[in-house]
Amino acid sequence: MTPLREYAEHWFAHTDLRIERPNSLILSKNWIGQVASARPGFDAELRQIALAALNSPQRVLVHRGLAALAVIGTAEDLPAIEPLMPNPDPYISRAASTAHFEIAHRAA
Repeated sequence: MTPLREYAEHWFAHTDLRIERPNSLILSKNWIGQVASARPGFDAELRQIALAALNSPQRVLVHRGLAALAVIGTAEDLPAIEPLMPNPDPYISRAASTAHFEIAHRAA
């Protein structure tokens, strides 16, 4: 494991990324952007960590993964997000819908 991957995993585990409010999404974009500009390759590592988090049994990690993907996800990530959109947990389904929208909007 590389030091950058370790840093990204630690950062993901300890940063409360959110997207349920417009200001939360802006804050997440700023946080990720600041770290990515200081550490080249951070966003690629974070994207992989976020995708893995979508399979977590912990809803907070799933939400955090969706929040990260809303900022740095690509069109390739949409199939991983789509199954979470009809989730019975509104916390997850709304985050998945927001992440899907943000990625699709960027890709268009």
